[in-house]
Amino acid sequence: GRSSPPWSPSSQMAAAVFASAPPTSLQKNPVAPRLPRQLPRPRAAAHSRASRAPAPGDWPFEQRMRESLAVLDLMQARSMDPDPALFSTLIQSCSDAGSLEFGRVVHHRAARCGLGGDPLVANCLVAMYAKCGHLGTARRLFDEMPHKNVVSWTTAISMYLHAGFPLDALDLYRSMKADPTVMPNAFTYTVALNCCARTGDLEMGVAIHQDVVRDRCDLDEFVVAALIDMYAKCGRVDNARKVFDGVRNPKVVACTAMVDGYNGNGKAREAMALVRRIVRSSQGTKVVRELGFPTLIRFCIMEMALRQGQEIHAAIIKFGADPGTKSATASYLVELYEKCDKMATAHWLFDRLEAKNADLWARMVIGYVRNGCHKEALRVYSEMLFSDVEPNTFVVSGALKACIALMALEEGKQIHGRAVKVARVVLEDSLIGSSLIELYSKCGEHEEACKLMRQPRKQVKVKVDGSALQVVPSII
Repeated sequence: GRSSPPWSPSSQMAAAVFASAPPTSLQKNPVAPRLPRQLPRPRAAAHSRASRAPAPGDWPFEQRMRESLAVLDLMQARSMDPDPALFSTLIQSCSDAGSLEFGRVVHHRAARCGLGGDPLVANCLVAMYAKCGHLGTARRLFDEMPHKNVVSWTTAISMYLHAGFPLDALDLYRSMKADPTVMPNAFTYTVALNCCARTGDLEMGVAIHQDVVRDRCDLDEFVVAALIDMYAKCGRVDNARKVFDGVRNPKVVACTAMVDGYNGNGKAREAMALVRRIVRSSQGTKVVRELGFPTLIRFCIMEMALRQGQEIHAAIIKFGADPGTKSATASYLVELYEKCDKMATAHWLFDRLEAKNADLWARMVIGYVRNGCHKEALRVYSEMLFSDVEPNTFVVSGALKACIALMALEEGKQIHGRAVKVARVVLEDSLIGSSLIELYSKCGEHEEACKLMRQPRKQVKVKVDGSALQVVPSII
């Protein structure tokens, strides 16, 4: 083989250049930069840095890839043979960026170096083409691989699942099982079980469960979660609970899968009982912290379970995890109390938030309207106008509903005018359009109501109640 010059960097060092080095002047200066005669052996940490994608603040991907390809040309000019790890780093970068163009260039370079069929490179290529939407090319490369290992099969099965073809993924899984040289691992089982959950194939899921137990993969937290999810989505919640109860200290993913399984099967009471058990258990602090208060509160919101939500709120204070002024936990608490008509508590938490998006403003406006506090709803709307957040459809519609209840025509006109000025598409929204028609009709502005009613149906899909239609009988 060809010998490399004594000062030449190894492929690992070149990979580090590809992944994290700043731009060079290779394009401006064709002369190779002078390198020290002896470079230190790259450490594992350096190789790890080489393998990961650059941070968002790094220099642009296109420039980084052009520099990388230039260094690759330099290596080949210096009789250095790139290794598979180097190409896998480049291909992974292209995959992360979704760049098919550069991915094809790297593919061509790898094939030219005789590494296109290397298992590591081929697996990365299959994943890259699949992620870029070229499923046919990915499958062709997979079929052409002379030696397929468990990573190859798992990558191919995953690509079909993520592309929305779980049946094809299961067919591929069956083909893998027919190969006696390949032993599925925990990740393979997780993907296959997810396919069964998607398709509702309980028979296949049970068979995979048996294989999982046989291969002693039933203690893997992600396999456990996938089993719970599969049984729940196939309508066998009791089986899912047996899997859950069979784990001594269930991890976060298993707890989430079990609660989601209950909710997905309409078993709100069981879901909340499990949430309560998690909060009160000896492992409660750890599990709840990992599971996240927003996740637990979300379950309470879905079922409008105020008492359980208050228990979780108390647990937040007990654990010393103040919701604060920016956290998602605080936002979910506002939503919980608003939906359960505890507007005073919701408003107190809402006022503490520093970052308030349009959805949170809408919840407060709609909550007050639903509880008959129409002046409070308009007060919240007025506060929003002084913030940096523009009202969305639900905020405007809620404020208009408050005006209708108060017969506040002038305020309604101001809301209408501002909405048209800011959104410019207010008349195309059926929710706002119907609220405006109802407002003008009830306040005696029949001409304005008729004008809105005559808007093309494709712009305004009017939904008005009987009282509004009675006020404008000529439109019927």
